[in-house]
Amino acid sequence: MSKSVWSRYKDLGALDRFGVSMGVAGLLGGMVGSHFEAKSQILRTKSLGLQLKHQEDMMRFNIRQNESQAQWLNKVYNTQYQAKTLDMGSRKSTAKASFAARGIDRTVGSTKDAFVSSDVLNTIEKLTMNSNKVRSITNQRLKGVGMGIKADMLGLSASNMFATARTIDPIMNMTTSFMTGSSNLISNLPASLFDR
Repeated sequence: MSKSVWSRYKDLGALDRFGVSMGVAGLLGGMVGSHFEAKSQILRTKSLGLQLKHQEDMMRFNIRQNESQAQWLNKVYNTQYQAKTLDMGSRKSTAKASFAARGIDRTVGSTKDAFVSSDVLNTIEKLTMNSNKVRSITNQRLKGVGMGIKADMLGLSASNMFATARTIDPIMNMTTSFMTGSSNLISNLPASLFDR
């Protein structure tokens, strides 16, 4: 009748029993280590997801601030435009009154040319001011579009991190560690443990 594995284990020398015990302890330690490594990986992945989500939230906040800046630029340019056109009108009125006071007809000759030139220059200046306003506001809003794209990308990355964290399974890690460790342990057991 063949001996049980336990009996054969007890028949091993002290050094062989110590080696088997250390192999089993290593196997168990590897399994526990794999479990906690997986838990740690879950926490690291979730932490990265939370950081990305925070960056997305801050980017969305900055988008709202950016739109406020665009509206503020619109107001500033409108105020400057209003002040400039009032100044142009005031200068034109002063010139008309001055020429009329001296009895000069502003609708003929070089006087007419001077008034037409002044009107053309004023129109060009107003168009330039309006163009600068539109360009500044558009550039500000385009920055907001860029921030929106970046915020969407950060949100997607955060979602991916949370999804990845859900796929990490500590039990599966322990199982894999157990399979690998068991294979190593069995291949290193003393041959006398298997003798019949």
